[in-house]
Amino acid sequence: MISLVGLIITLFVTPYGIYRLLSGNLVVGIADLLIVLSSVIAVIYAWRTGDTVRPGQFMAVTFCVGVLIVCFSLKTNGVFWIYPILVFIFFLVSPLTAVVLSMLMLGILIVTDLVVPGMIFQSHYQLLAFAVTAFISSFFAYVFAYRTQLQRSELKQLASIDSLTGAGNRHTLNAELELAMQLKQRLQTNFGVILFDLDHFKQINDNYGHRTGDEILVQLVPLISSVLRQSDRVFRYGGEEFLVLLRDINAADLPQLAEKIRLNVERRLLLPDAKPVTLSAGVAMLQPDEDWEQWLHRADMALYQAKNNGRNQVVAA
Repeated sequence: MISLVGLIITLFVTPYGIYRLLSGNLVVGIADLLIVLSSVIAVIYAWRTGDTVRPGQFMAVTFCVGVLIVCFSLKTNGVFWIYPILVFIFFLVSPLTAVVLSMLMLGILIVTDLVVPGMIFQSHYQLLAFAVTAFISSFFAYVFAYRTQLQRSELKQLASIDSLTGAGNRHTLNAELELAMQLKQRLQTNFGVILFDLDHFKQINDNYGHRTGDEILVQLVPLISSVLRQSDRVFRYGGEEFLVLLRDINAADLPQLAEKIRLNVERRLLLPDAKPVTLSAGVAMLQPDEDWEQWLHRADMALYQAKNNGRNQVVAA
């Protein structure tokens, strides 16, 4: 969006800026070209850094200041530039920030013309017509931007969580594991994982139906989370496999926490005939000079050993 706005500004404002300079209107010409230059700088910065927040804010503020200069210089003829700028800033910054900028810009124009009549508008009727149409444009731009922001948040959530259980999905897990690797290398932060697998889950589906199996999975995540810290994350690793990522935990506490979760699930997660659901777990601490695939492989081997030893137990890698 920053690139698109920058392209439109460059294509359509540059000829105006050159024309104003050639016709002797230096103030407006310089203002137009500064708007174009700021747009180009913002687009280049966004592409090089991947940061779209600060370039968007920079462009929005520059556009508002530039269009005020144009309005004060060209009077009524410059007011027409207000409308595209009102739309642009809602694409560049958050809806709330865009509202603040647009109201501030419109307020300056209206108050200035009321204090100095005729400075911008030819009559109070013209001022009123501008105020009404500008506020209506801002209102609908805000509604559109707000709805877009909500939809973006919903899509982001859908892309990061498992739709059935509400736990993080594999895509989010991979990103969190990469971050854990970086923090381990830079800050020597301790990380541990607990890899859970529900015991005999296929038999649960076969004997009680897949609907009951899904309900068990849905109930499992809150039971796991109830004994975790707020900073700990639960992810769905596979069908009936779940992974807990823990930060700032030592090797002695990790298997104890896994055992606490195992007992909590065994006591509180029951099948329709009141039989308990059990799970097996493998735990592993992140070691220096180890990538996350090796880390998870050790946890998986510990889980395999727990299942091979009779299930419903915790094994540390």
